[in-house]
Amino acid sequence: MKSVVNYFNLIGEFTNPGKFMWGAFLTGLTAFIIAVVLVILLRKFILVPRSGKILRFIAWCWFFVLPLLAGFFAFKWGFFNSLRKDIKTHADVYSKHVPAGFDQQASSAIQSLFRQPDGRPTDVSKLTTNQLIDTAGTLIYNVYGTTLEQQAAQDGVRGKLAAFMLRTTKGAGIAYTIKKYIRKMLSEKIGLEEGVSADLMETKITAIINGGLFINIALIQVDHFLKGLQKGVLITFLLILAIPCLEIGIAHYLHRKKLKAATPQPAGV
Repeated sequence: MKSVVNYFNLIGEFTNPGKFMWGAFLTGLTAFIIAVVLVILLRKFILVPRSGKILRFIAWCWFFVLPLLAGFFAFKWGFFNSLRKDIKTHADVYSKHVPAGFDQQASSAIQSLFRQPDGRPTDVSKLTTNQLIDTAGTLIYNVYGTTLEQQAAQDGVRGKLAAFMLRTTKGAGIAYTIKKYIRKMLSEKIGLEEGVSADLMETKITAIINGGLFINIALIQVDHFLKGLQKGVLITFLLILAIPCLEIGIAHYLHRKKLKAATPQPAGV
């Protein structure tokens, strides 16, 4: 729940958190009701006879524990799912906090790829269009990370948001996703036809940068990160759910074994 509170406080600085909290509550409530119905329908299966009062007490505990666990983890999953939707809906709100220096720094980095410090064109004829796009994508990604580092050093909400974004870029999976997205966008906007002039490519890449590339990268990054959190919540719930499933399975096995031992064997067997 600590992560939920932290993200609630952070995103609450930009939008009204009531909507995605309501979505989390509905998801948790729905999962809780479904779990209650399931344990009632499966009550005979869950309450298979056990030897010992403690084991019988544990069997009855599943009727309370399983719905609560389902509701709790569904609430967390629903929180992150609603948060993803809310961030996409209010992308214009977050775009107002885009660092002003990103466009200029990214454009300068691209210019250094195609031009020497004295303004003369560099020889990029040995590189294919794909290689140029990959190189440009790496440069933009590096500027993106540097910009976040600069913003994270500031105080206030913008600094907190940048620090959060910077932490999430450290994962190899997110870094790969961001680079892949940048290259895909450049490829789609520029085209992969060989023979595209360096001047035209530079102009198009600069236009993409100035067209809101930073916020698009940030949205992809956050969405990927929150998907990972949702996946982690689901995996954790399934691992915990394996405990009662294993206990109930063992109880059934022992009960069948006991019945088989108590069944009189036919004569001659």
